[in-house]
Amino acid sequence: PLKPAVPPFVDRITTAPLVVAVPSPEEMRMVPPVFKVLGPAETNTSPATPLVPLPTLTTTTPARPAVAAPVPRNTDPLLLSFEEPVLKNKEPLKPAAPPLVVRITTAPLEVAVPSPEEMRTVPPVFKV
Repeated sequence: PLKPAVPPFVDRITTAPLVVAVPSPEEMRMVPPVFKVLGPAETNTSPATPLVPLPTLTTTTPARPAVAAPVPRNTDPLLLSFEEPVLKNKEPLKPAAPPLVVRITTAPLEVAVPSPEEMRTVPPVFKV
């Protein structure tokens, strides 16, 4: 067998990650600000009086359209006829004779097929 070609990158390069010490910020404690002026103890505000009087409620219904009333229509159903039903008796048709009367049976082919010869192959070894 032919020798495999040498891979183009034979040298293995490993690079370690940069480990740089980053100092943590110093601890800072802050107190929330306190206001010296306090708000009023109670606040009561009433709504402003309207400058104009509120409108009165007026309800107006729309006028009915000028159309004539529908004409009533009455339709009676059709009457059923009470005639005697006609008895229909039909026998099924006889099937036609099958076109192929002779039965043919075929046995499977039993042919001895030789197995392939045993082959032992060693995998290729790369020398690095």
